[in-house]
This record gives sequence, C-alpha cells and structure tokens, in this order.
Amino acid sequence: MKKNRQILAAILIALICFVNTATIRASEATSYTYTQDDKMDPIRTQDAYLPQQTITGIGLNAAEDMFIDSSNMMYIADTGNARIVKYDINSGTAAEEFTYPEFQTPKGIYVTLTGEVYVADSKAKAVFVFDKNWELIQKLERPQVPAFGDTAYEPSKVAADESGNIYIVGEGVYNGVIQMSGDGEFLGFFAVNKANLSLFQKIQTLVFTREQLGRMLNRNPTTFANVMLDYRGIVYTVTLGENQDPIKKHKTNGSNMFADTVYGFTDISDIWVDDNLLIYASSKRGYVDVYTPEGEWLFEFGSYVSNLDVAGLYSSLSTLAVDQNGYIWTIDSIKGYLQSYAPTSYAEKVYEALKLYDGGHYEEALAVWDEVLAMNQMSVVAHDGIGKAYMSKYDFESAMAHFEVAGNHELFSQAFWELRNDWLQKYLKYILIAAAIAYAAAVIVGRVDKEERIKSEKARIKQKIVSLKGVGDTLYGFQTARHPLDGFYDIRIQKKGTVLGASILYGLLFISFMLFMLGKGFIYQYYDVQDLDIGSIVVGFFAFIGLFVVCNYLVTSINDGEGSLKQVFMTVAYAAVPLILALLSITVLSYFVTTNEAFFLDVIMLIGAAWTAVLLFLGLQTVHNYTVKETIKGILLTALFMFVVVIVVLIVTIMWEQVWKFLSTIGKELVQNVL
Repeated sequence: MKKNRQILAAILIALICFVNTATIRASEATSYTYTQDDKMDPIRTQDAYLPQQTITGIGLNAAEDMFIDSSNMMYIADTGNARIVKYDINSGTAAEEFTYPEFQTPKGIYVTLTGEVYVADSKAKAVFVFDKNWELIQKLERPQVPAFGDTAYEPSKVAADESGNIYIVGEGVYNGVIQMSGDGEFLGFFAVNKANLSLFQKIQTLVFTREQLGRMLNRNPTTFANVMLDYRGIVYTVTLGENQDPIKKHKTNGSNMFADTVYGFTDISDIWVDDNLLIYASSKRGYVDVYTPEGEWLFEFGSYVSNLDVAGLYSSLSTLAVDQNGYIWTIDSIKGYLQSYAPTSYAEKVYEALKLYDGGHYEEALAVWDEVLAMNQMSVVAHDGIGKAYMSKYDFESAMAHFEVAGNHELFSQAFWELRNDWLQKYLKYILIAAAIAYAAAVIVGRVDKEERIKSEKARIKQKIVSLKGVGDTLYGFQTARHPLDGFYDIRIQKKGTVLGASILYGLLFISFMLFMLGKGFIYQYYDVQDLDIGSIVVGFFAFIGLFVVCNYLVTSINDGEGSLKQVFMTVAYAAVPLILALLSITVLSYFVTTNEAFFLDVIMLIGAAWTAVLLFLGLQTVHNYTVKETIKGILLTALFMFVVVIVVLIVTIMWEQVWKFLSTIGKELVQNVL
C-alpha cells in the first residue's frame, strides 16, 4: 500500500514538472457569427469558427501581445509578469519561460523567420532584440537625432521585416509609426493618422494663428494601436478611436491601400495576417473579425462577458494570432487564459475559394463557391466571389446577376460597363443608320408637305389634347419654366393656371420623388421599400409643402403681399416642373449609366434644383408684387415661421402624450379600485 502511494506521488510530481498547463476542451459555439448582407450591414450566419481549447494553467497576468512562428511555437508577452512565455502548440505545453533583468512591462513581441525575437517594453523605453537562443543582440533606445524631436519614446508594439527595417508603435506618438534600420538608425515616421476635426475646429483652422492653434486641445491625430507585417513585408496597422480607418494596409509611402474604410470596432487591439494574406483583427470588447486581402469583411464572432468564465467570451481581448493549421488563438488579458478557435467547413470552403480565385483558377473557384452556396444560399461573400469569377471569364451578364444579389454596386457597374460596351459595338451602327433614315424622312416629308397639312394635323391633335380638362393647366408649367415672369404674372392676374393643374403637378412631383427614391437602376439604388416608412414619407412630403404654402401666405399677408393662398399654392407647384423633370430623367438614366458617369446625373439634379429655386423666387416675387429684398425677407420669415410651427407641434404632441398617460393611469385606477 505504501509502495502504491509512492508510485502515485511520483506520477503527480512528473505531471507537475512536465505539464504545467491546464487544457479544457470547449463546447460548441458560445456566440453568434456575423457577416455582411447585401446592404453591407451585419447579419447572422452559420458558425465560421468554433471554440476549441481553453488553456488556463500558464499563469498569464495582463498579457498584451503574442506571436506564432512557422513551427507553431507561440511567443507571449506576459506583461504583468515581465516575462516572455513560449507555448508549443503542437505538443500543447508551455515549452519555455524567459525573463530579462531589464524587462519592466514587455507589451509587444515579434519573431522573424530567422528566429530573432523583438520585445517592446514601454516602461523600459526600449526595444530588445534577442537571437533564437535568447542572447541579447541589440537594445533600441530613444533616437538621439534632431529629426525625432521631443517625441515620446515608449514602445508598446513592434514588427520587423527581413531587410532589417523595424516598425515601432509608441504610446502617445501622434507622428506615426517609428521606423528604424537594423542598426538602430532612426529612418523617420511611417504613415500617420489624420486628425478628424469638427466643423467648428475647421473654422478655427482658417481663422486662428499658428500660436493659437498650438494651444488648442484635441487637435492631434489618433495614435496607432498595433502593427503587423505579412510575408511580403507589407505593413498593416490598427487604430483605436472614433471616426478613424480602424485597419490600414500601407503602401511603401505610408498611404492606405484600402480605398474604402474597413469595417471594425473603435476599441481594436491587434491585427494578424496569415500566409494566405487573410486579415484578422481583435477588439478589446471580445470580438474577432476576419477580412479578405482586399479588406472585405468576411466574419465576426465572440462577445463580451465580465463575471462568467465561458469559452469564447472575453473580459478584455488583448491580442490574437493564427497558427499554421488555421486556428485562431486569443488571450483574455484580465482572466489570463488562452483560447483557440477552429475554422468550420463553411469557413474553410470560403477561404479555399478565395485562394483559388487569387491564384487565377477561376473554374475551380466557381465550383467551390457553389459548395458554399449549398451551405448558405444567400451568402453575400459567395455571390460576390462567383461574380468576380464570371467577370474574369468575361461572362458579364452572369456576373451582374450575382453582384446584384451580393449588393456590390461598384463591381455591378464595371460588369454593366463591359456589357454595354459590347452591345454598343454590336448595334451602334444600326442605331446611327436608323437615326439617319429618320432624319432624312423628316426632311423629305417637310419638303413634300408644302401645304402643311401634316403640320396642321399635328397642331390640331395637340390642341385637342391640351383642351382636355386639367391637361392644359398642367402643361402650363412648361410655359412658366421658359418664361417665368410672364407665366407667373398670368397666374397673378388669374389668367392662366388652375388649382387642378397645380394639384396634378404636386402629384407628379411626389411620384417622381418616390421613383427617384425607389425606382432607380441597381447601380444607384440604395433603398428598398421595406427599409422605408412609406407612411411617414407621404405625410412628411405633403406636410412640408403645405406648411410652406400656408406659412408664406400668412407671413406675406401681414407684409403687404398681394398674393392669395390659392396663388401661392399654384406658384410652388408650377415652379417645381424643372425638379420633376430632373428626378424623372435621373431615374431613367440610372439604368444606362455607370458609377463613373455619376457626374452627369449630379449635373442634372443641380440644374433641376437650381432652376426650381429660381422659379420659386421669381414666382413669389411676382404674385406678391415684391422687390428682390422683400422677397428674400419673405422667404426667410417663412422658414423661421415653419421652424416655430414644427417646434410648437412637437411640444403639443409631447404634452398630449403625457396628459394621455396621466388620464389613462387615472382611468385604470378607477376601474381597479372604484368600479
């Protein structure tokens, strides 16, 4: 019996000596996975990653950074314990612990392909460089050159390429990432975030002197939070804070390769790029995001929890890295545990398709994307990938169909441009021939019809149409658009225009507005009916027009204005004709132009809106018999009166709601206690 206890004790001692970590197999997904829908908004999808191992026995204390090398060896900057921990992913054991006398708060770690270890220590104000045997090679301290100036030097994160260039993120450094050579020479600041100024601050920039601006607070750009290099040496950075591009992929001059802002949280903490150039990012609140090499958002999972120990939920997610098996590893800096995630078959198929497409294997990529669609028929990522594959095969019509499902307006436009170009090359000559024949026929008819019978018949038909009830009064809007002074004068003396014609124009304005909102071609259509409150739009549209008409009449009636309520009502309607034409023209043209030709639509809208504004001004001036100054005054007072009315209505509405709640409460009390 005694001998058995000795054997058991020996086994326990061996376990303590050789296995110093606790590994727990996690359950299935403890949080939802999100991706983007066709409107680029987050939407739930099937799991992309599932929690695997939760490792709690390493004794981490406020760990800030990690790195995984090509042999699946993990290096952890255990900041609170002032040490570096090596964890062997393949064997599942903590292989080594390294401390250095000068370590105080090691917050960043990076390992090169040759095994050199870079450790950034903010409190020690240095970056330590060790060889693979932990022999100190170099200590990079504050650059003593004038170009560095009085910039603070407290390194928190570090990365290095194979050419010896070192990139250091310093705490409180607004100038950008500190760049040094392998010899420790200061090379300058790489990249910089732009300061996002409010409108008031922009005005101050134009007015204040340099000394005054220097004393202003909160005008500095946001500092970088972390830095990473891919195997090609391209630099990636992440930035904390609102109104910033959270993730950047930098060119050699420091500018951002991503044309659009990459989706991400404001508390982003770390970034990783794997061998397939997929981008991974973590946020302190516990979320992990995955992106394509082009910065397109693929997946998001994880969540925040403060007082529970649940696999996949975090109190503070400080860092992440990806091993050679595609597993994501993360650290909760508060609870001090490692958490790994394994990709599901769905995520693996998505990554496989992306890799095939990037390698130019479009047919193979299509086949894999079809497998992804079999798992999720509405996968925006899959439809987008299929569209790109069809684009590469010059099947633009099929590409457009998938880009429309994916909500990719830009690539849909490119495919449409190619398809339109092919169509024009095929049919343009026939269109020109038809136009030439039509022109020749018109000339021949004009010469043959010497007695102008055809012209007279056209005039008779036109007159018959105009004489229809409401048609002529509606078409009178074109007269006011071409000759506003004469047209509105005739309205003033009650010679032309009717309430019926004006009402029809208001209806046409509303129809053209709704078509503009909901009926444009896909390239320019960003709203769906289900996303809009149609009732509120209808009420708001006519309430705004009605409020303007009534307020203008009331304001001008006490300021010697001669226009009646009826005339103001008609003036606004007839002035809106150019805007109606502009809205309808843009709606129709949106089916035939690409995003590169949006300028033409903008010009049409500008002309229509400006023309309507001028007509409205001239119309109000004419019907009220005002001078220019009086007209401006009347419009400004009208706007002020409208604002006051809206405020009063809001106050009355809120008060009535409170009164109604009070009366309802009394009624309930009476029913319960009296009756």
